[in-house]
Amino acid sequence: MTMTRTAKPVGQRGFSLVEMMIAVVLGIVVVGGLINLFIANRKGYQLQSGANYLQQNVRVAADRIGWSLRMADFWGGNDYNSININSTATAAITATGGSCTQAWATSVVPNSTGGGSVFGYSGSDTFPLGAACIGDAANYVKGSDVIVMRYVDTQMLSPGPVPAEAATIGANPSQVYLVTAVGGQATLFAGSPVPSTPTNSDSIRGYVFPYRVDVYYLRPCSAPTTAVCAATDDNGAPLPTLMRMYLRSDGKFISEAVIDGVEQLKVSYGVSAADGNSPAPTSYMTASEVTAANAWDRVVSAAVSVVAVSPVRDVAVPHEGTYKLSSDCTYKIAVSGADVSGCTNFTPFGDKPWQFTRAVQQFVVQLRNRNEN
Repeated sequence: MTMTRTAKPVGQRGFSLVEMMIAVVLGIVVVGGLINLFIANRKGYQLQSGANYLQQNVRVAADRIGWSLRMADFWGGNDYNSININSTATAAITATGGSCTQAWATSVVPNSTGGGSVFGYSGSDTFPLGAACIGDAANYVKGSDVIVMRYVDTQMLSPGPVPAEAATIGANPSQVYLVTAVGGQATLFAGSPVPSTPTNSDSIRGYVFPYRVDVYYLRPCSAPTTAVCAATDDNGAPLPTLMRMYLRSDGKFISEAVIDGVEQLKVSYGVSAADGNSPAPTSYMTASEVTAANAWDRVVSAAVSVVAVSPVRDVAVPHEGTYKLSSDCTYKIAVSGADVSGCTNFTPFGDKPWQFTRAVQQFVVQLRNRNEN
């Protein structure tokens, strides 16, 4: 039996060791490049997301504070001089302590203690309205401003001709309302019956609006585990938060978080000339300066400065900057540390503040209702 040997095709050989090593090295280079590209893209995405987060925070803060400022001094067609305070209104409000009393809540006259449609407090070492107003002294970011707005909401009810609306008023005995006759007089009250309000010859009947009190301030933490902010909150890195304390329909003052990551809040107030000839502001003052000048009745605008901070640490580059927010607050973030000598009592967010990105929003709101009075 003859055995036939198959000839090996010419050119069919395996890889040599050198060729194999070169292929492996090239593969590693390509994979490494893809990994670096992925990491760079991911980091870019995180940075962009962080920037979007900050911009969203300052936008929400500006929208919410701006809305309250634009509503301030709206009294349903009258001005504050026409408003009477019925005893039922003060009786319906629950005092929380400090300056947050029934008389303070219903104080609609400017230049009274903490009263008027807009009143501010410059940042200090303690909550200017008293720690009891917000539960505890630890619930206030030291050195940040506080601003109070009073007005009536746009939800209009009829005190008599519409039974359903009259029933709504009677069913909420602790909700403070304003009954007003346009161009006549108005009364703050709570419960039924609705007080009679004198009208002028042009008025057909009175209308009822829910009464609002908004207080904006900063709290040092976002999600406290108890009623008081502590160093262990927010996973051990308490995140400063913009808060709104408001008068609820049951007569109680309640604080709610508006947006977290707000490091500083400062407000300057545009004050018109004392002669009253022009509604335009002639100067901007801090809250303390307006109070000293007894000029809250001449405040026609508010310049608000908000600094938002990212809760995520970024060590890629130092996030340095100087933040001039008002005449009484300028602070600097640098690798060498934070210089807060120009913003008394204030401490920036983060154990190493320069490792956190920040965004600033500054805007001016005209007090349109006051300008029209």
